[in-house]
Amino acid sequence: MDQKHEMILESTHSSGAEEWYCPTCGRRFQIIWEPKFRKTVLEVGDEYASHSGAKSELQMGPVKPKYKKLPGPEENSISNDDSTLAPWIEWLDKVEFENLWNEEG
Repeated sequence: MDQKHEMILESTHSSGAEEWYCPTCGRRFQIIWEPKFRKTVLEVGDEYASHSGAKSELQMGPVKPKYKKLPGPEENSISNDDSTLAPWIEWLDKVEFENLWNEEG
C-alpha cells in the first residue's frame, strides 16, 4: 500500500449523507454518520491505495491498529521467592512433564 490518495468531500446532502471522491483513482463513497455510521462504496477506484481525507478538524484515514508493547524478559521476571507462587511451584514439582507424553497406554 505505497500510494496515498487524498479524498475530497464532494457534496453533503440535506439528509446529512456525504459523498467523498478521490480525484487520483476515481474512488467514490457515501458516508452517513448518524444515527448509525454507514459507508457505501459507489466506485471502487484503487483498492490498494491508502485513502485519507479531512473535513474541518475531522481527519479520515486508514485505521492503524495500536499495538501494545509486550514485556521483555527483564520486565517479566518472576521470582521463585514470591509466596503467591508457592502452590504453583509445588504442583509443578509434582507433575512429571517430561514423562507426561511418554507413557504407554
